[in-house]
Amino acid sequence: MRILHTSDWHLGRSFHNVGMADAQQHAINFIVETITERAIDLVLIAGDVYDRALPPVDAVAMFDQALVDMHAAGATVVVTSGNHDSAIRLGFMSRMMRDVYIRTMPESITDPIVFHTDDAAPVCIWTVPYLEPRYHAAEFGVAANHTAVTHYVMEQVRAEISTRGLEHATHIMMAHLFAAGASGSESERNIGEGEVGTLGQVPADIFDGMDYVALGHLHGRQVMSPTVRYSGSPVAYSFSEVNHTKGMWLLDTHDELIIEPVEVPQLKQLAVLKDEITPLLESEQYAWAEEAWCQITVTDPKRPPHAFRRLKHRFPGMLNFILAPTGGVEAQTTYSDRIAKATTDMDLVLDFVDHVRNRPASENEHRWLTDALQHVNRVTEQDVK
Repeated sequence: MRILHTSDWHLGRSFHNVGMADAQQHAINFIVETITERAIDLVLIAGDVYDRALPPVDAVAMFDQALVDMHAAGATVVVTSGNHDSAIRLGFMSRMMRDVYIRTMPESITDPIVFHTDDAAPVCIWTVPYLEPRYHAAEFGVAANHTAVTHYVMEQVRAEISTRGLEHATHIMMAHLFAAGASGSESERNIGEGEVGTLGQVPADIFDGMDYVALGHLHGRQVMSPTVRYSGSPVAYSFSEVNHTKGMWLLDTHDELIIEPVEVPQLKQLAVLKDEITPLLESEQYAWAEEAWCQITVTDPKRPPHAFRRLKHRFPGMLNFILAPTGGVEAQTTYSDRIAKATTDMDLVLDFVDHVRNRPASENEHRWLTDALQHVNRVTEQDVK
């Protein structure tokens, strides 16, 4: 069998208030093309199909069409739920589907999906939805942490393999969790909240006995062991992912398990730029970022005038603007100290402008403020009379 491992689509998500539907559809189209071009038999989606438990209708429609398109391209699809998904909503009607398996409930863990092939051992897919220890630990009779819950699951799976006489099969597990030693990013929701130390993380060797473990949750594609891997998200959801190579894993189970990476082309690249305003606006070294989604940090000692507007003109995709003055920054006093030292009303106004913008008023601004203050004084004098 030829299998694609993907996860963390997060349909319905935005990126700094910019909708991601076009980028997500672009990635889905590539997945469908890959199914056709590489003769993929099976697609595994390891959780976080949606970005929230109650997804918007356009996200539901996108996933519905994705299932139709992947099936039409020749693939069976297996989906498990992640910590962002509602298990009940995602699993609705799943028992009536054919060639699409949506597994979201704990009772499905010991019921593998078995695929028989003509020239190789059967392939068993063990589906583990996201299991929140606060809800499932008592049911399983274990401590309320992810390691204890996962250890219990593996004991049940190993017992089931022995009971069914499936030792000769190829065993692939899908799970949604934080593996110890993995690298996270800013776009992931913490699933170990409330757990002491690293109890929210699960050691990779807990999956010993599985031929491959298709993990979801972390958005960077990474290898925890030769057979325990994250596919990562097919689209970037934070600037902390600027160095990620977005993609999937392709598995071939004939004779021996062969694993290779598949890169997902991005609709837009990410750019994280940090410099003073002049090179940012004028240097050719930043020309490539004009079509990217940008996070731009301006490092001038004093805030340049109209910095946001000027940068937005060159970089229309600027989504995050940061001021981080470096070098030559004058020592700052508290605002209360500056008020105490002001000798005139104009001193007070100019100190306020300098304080909130980290640069003094320009000549024109000084003139406008002077006119405004004189007008206020005249009005006040008339009211007193």
